Amino acid sequence: MKFHEKLKAYRDEQLNISQEEAAKLLKISNVTLSRYESAERQPSLEMINLIRSVYRLSDEQFLDLLTDDKSTRKTAEAYVEQANESQVRYYDQFSPLIQELMKSKEFRALLLHLRTLSDDERKKLLRDSLAKY
Repeated sequence: MKFHEKLKAYRDEQLNISQEEAAKLLKISNVTLSRYESAERQPSLEMINLIRSVYRLSDEQFLDLLTDDKSTRKTAEAYVEQANESQVRYYDQFSPLIQELMKSKEFRALLLHLRTLSDDERKKLLRDSLAKY
């Protein structure tokens, strides 16, 4: 089964909602969703991600939707697993550093202060700090 067929089947059979209802949830026109479901148009990566979020697809359901056969799925699963392992290794690099820094009262106070700032304020502070070096 192709992506567009699975997309329509999931909406019909799992979500049990009309195309019009799904389009409203996705904040797109009914015509656009119809084109995705009939393969007249391919959704962007952003739209695929939105569909995953709005349809509340698990990783397994998402891979099923995107893959045509089991061999492709195994490859996709391997990439997801590899990405997860890379993320863990990346965060593990910082663990000893963070543990050491957390011993400092000043560092903990700095973190608490940063938490009170907006994202824009934190970005500006970081830019200003980096500009000094």
